[in-house]
Amino acid sequence: MALAASGSGAAITESATAGRSISDVGSARLRYAALESGLARLRALGLVRVEGEIETVVLFDARLVATLERAFAVHAGADAVIDALELQRAVGLRSEYLARRVLAAFDRDRDGVIRADEFLDGVRRLVFGTNQEKLRFAFDVHDANQDGYLVFEEVHRMIAISLADSDIAERSSQPPWVLAKVFFDRADRDRDGRVSFAEFESVLSERPELIARMAHSEALWIAPDDAILPTHGSKRLDRRHRAIRFFENRLTSLTIVSAFVVTNLAVAVSVLALSAEGTDGSILVTRALGWCLGFDLAVVLMPAMRHVLTWVRSSWLGRYLPIDEAMDFHRLVGHVIMFASSAHAISAGCAYVTGHGAAASSTFALLANLAFGTVRGVTGSAAFLLMATLWACALAPIRRSSRFELFYFTHLLYVPFLVLVAIHAPTVLLVLGLPLAVYVLEQAIRLRRRGVPMLVSEALPLRSGVTRLRIEPPREFTYSPGDYVFLRVPAVARHEWHPFTLSNAPGRSVLEVHVRSLGNWTEALRRLAVDRSERGDTTRLEVFVDGPYGTPSAHIFEATHAVFIGAGIGVTPFAAVLDDLLARAESGRATHLKKVHFFWLNRDQTSFEWFVSLIHELEKRDTRGLVEFHLCMTQGRSGVTALALETARSLLHSAGRTDLVTGLRSHTHLGVPDWDALLGQIALQTRAPRIDVFFCGPAGLSAKLRPICEGLGMHFREERF
Repeated sequence: MALAASGSGAAITESATAGRSISDVGSARLRYAALESGLARLRALGLVRVEGEIETVVLFDARLVATLERAFAVHAGADAVIDALELQRAVGLRSEYLARRVLAAFDRDRDGVIRADEFLDGVRRLVFGTNQEKLRFAFDVHDANQDGYLVFEEVHRMIAISLADSDIAERSSQPPWVLAKVFFDRADRDRDGRVSFAEFESVLSERPELIARMAHSEALWIAPDDAILPTHGSKRLDRRHRAIRFFENRLTSLTIVSAFVVTNLAVAVSVLALSAEGTDGSILVTRALGWCLGFDLAVVLMPAMRHVLTWVRSSWLGRYLPIDEAMDFHRLVGHVIMFASSAHAISAGCAYVTGHGAAASSTFALLANLAFGTVRGVTGSAAFLLMATLWACALAPIRRSSRFELFYFTHLLYVPFLVLVAIHAPTVLLVLGLPLAVYVLEQAIRLRRRGVPMLVSEALPLRSGVTRLRIEPPREFTYSPGDYVFLRVPAVARHEWHPFTLSNAPGRSVLEVHVRSLGNWTEALRRLAVDRSERGDTTRLEVFVDGPYGTPSAHIFEATHAVFIGAGIGVTPFAAVLDDLLARAESGRATHLKKVHFFWLNRDQTSFEWFVSLIHELEKRDTRGLVEFHLCMTQGRSGVTALALETARSLLHSAGRTDLVTGLRSHTHLGVPDWDALLGQIALQTRAPRIDVFFCGPAGLSAKLRPICEGLGMHFREERF
């Protein structure tokens, strides 16, 4: 038999080397035997197909084969086969019918389960195959009676079940039978009442983006923790330019951190150099660490000066200083302080024990006397315990959990901590004095401003766990689009302050805030709003507002081409910015922005109600096409089972009909976005020297987006409190 190599997709290796391997074998029978052994394994995996006298070998990248084998093992379990229930669970389908249709397309021997070779062959066709192979797989899924044709009832059933599976409420203007009719009117070209594969392929070939989205969707359940689809390398910068952009984006942050480290080293070296000869080594280390701690305490206060940072952000300095990473730097310095405090305490103990020439038996007594027998020892020990408590309760597992109050109240321990530090080592005020004075002044200003109560004119519980507050501000209250405030609602908690972005643009008579229920305080606020709504209570709640404070949104109007990405409630800063942006365009006020791509991600259909009316208004007002809307419902399915539904939705959108999910003019993408493809397409279309990406959402999505943006040469900015 002759041997040929074939493959499709960037993740499949085109085996031009296979021919060279065989020609090099010659009379080396051992190498030939090894080749035959490898072919036997490929045959077992279903990656060798026989066509006449030719064996066609589809060679996956070795790492990809290992990934897919691992994915199969996870989905299959101990019996090494995937049945309908396991497939339904793996794909995340609600409908057993859809799971059985997908299983039928994989199951070549019709034994009701998927084996390893069937899984790999199905993945090859569905994810890495040619467009024709992908469409044939999808056609087989839709063809319930497997007669080679789709009839109206089959398509109608698939669309109706797909809508229910994605939890999309039917619209009276677009029920499933209308969607099926739209699909049939376009696909059934010979008007014989059925759709052949050729007709199915013809209508989908006009929409290659649907095929690409289908493959992306299926790749996510096949191997959710591995990127098995190739990235769009042609759109990416090469490795050298990516490295340059990586350091460009982090240059100021790296400079600040480097300066912090160098200054600490310089302080330590200076103390060691100026100390008298013969001084014990542990005493020298203790002194050096003490002076470094004084400097670190001065630095850790700076990122917490929110008024100062807002002023710096709005000045020319804001272009050069990494204000967006202020809280990250604050946490970094906090870790350094904890480490230096521990080292300082240990070295002080060593110096005390060494200086008293203690025997091993009296070491504990000496350390106890050091910690509790002197003013310096007592204040130092107490300060260290407070610092350890403050540090431990500020770690992410507590800060981002339902125990946020523990973080909030223990963080207030910085006041007695600083007092104890000043008593323990009064000389620290030589370094700490000025920053501490500025910090105290800022806190005094904040206390005065946030002591004025405001009234909540509306506390409305929306779906998906969001509560909308409308607050009546005083006349002198001014803010910029995207600013955030801290709120304290005494009816919920008398002493807690929580940050939220202002949702509406400046110039309105009310301040609007949307609060997502994510912790004890936000859930308590929602319960209060629900209870008031059920009782018909219209009395106004009292609220205290601290702010406003600036965010990365302040730089939006300096950009020429921008991408906004908001996930869930992270849309709030962009809602205000878009509203203000179009108001500027309508009034003729100057703005550098030429084009904005706005992405809004939500899990379900109901979440879009938060700002759907605003987006509808923006669509009507945006006569110049300044903003391009990309709405994404991540819980929705855009995979093989939904291809008929997605085709019908695409046809309706092309005909100018409103979107099935939101009712807007803008089309809603179902499923998790393929950011490589979407952002890469924007980079190609825009061809601008600089594209700024502004993001507000969960840290996990930020971690995925940042390297993609850097690879495409985009500048990434993230809003963090």
